[in-house]
Amino acid sequence: IRASDACPPPMLRVIRRSLSSSSSSSSGSAASSTIGSSLRSKFWKWTTQSRPSWRESKKEAAILFVVFGVTGSTSVSIVRPALHQMGLQGSMKEGPWSYRIGSFIVVSPIYACILLGVGTLAGRHAFAAKMFHKIMGRFLPASVNETLTCAPAAAAAAAA
Repeated sequence: IRASDACPPPMLRVIRRSLSSSSSSSSGSAASSTIGSSLRSKFWKWTTQSRPSWRESKKEAAILFVVFGVTGSTSVSIVRPALHQMGLQGSMKEGPWSYRIGSFIVVSPIYACILLGVGTLAGRHAFAAKMFHKIMGRFLPASVNETLTCAPAAAAAAAA
């Protein structure tokens, strides 16, 4: 049995339909882009809505703890091999100092970016964006840090 003979998974069917409709006619592509933009707007509305503080809601606290756990594990698992590729061998406990400083300088921006992605996927974009700007504000000038705000987060912040 060839892979093309097998029935594709549902997600592949959706992708193939959207690709074939975008190449077939302009009205079909307009319909698929409307659906895509509708889903995008629903997602941004969901992820930028105001939520209770993690101190007030145990559910929010649990979600944020998971987000921070996944973010920390992912960032360290990405940075450690990168540091080894650059020739920095060591650990935070035993050193050398070049490893400690390099790890801090490389982990922090990568952690902030991963936090923004994971937090957004968890529906907590507003919180993750605040943390992203807080972390990146330590590495970038304020004028650059302000330009990193995405449109949905800026609109949600202006509305609040």
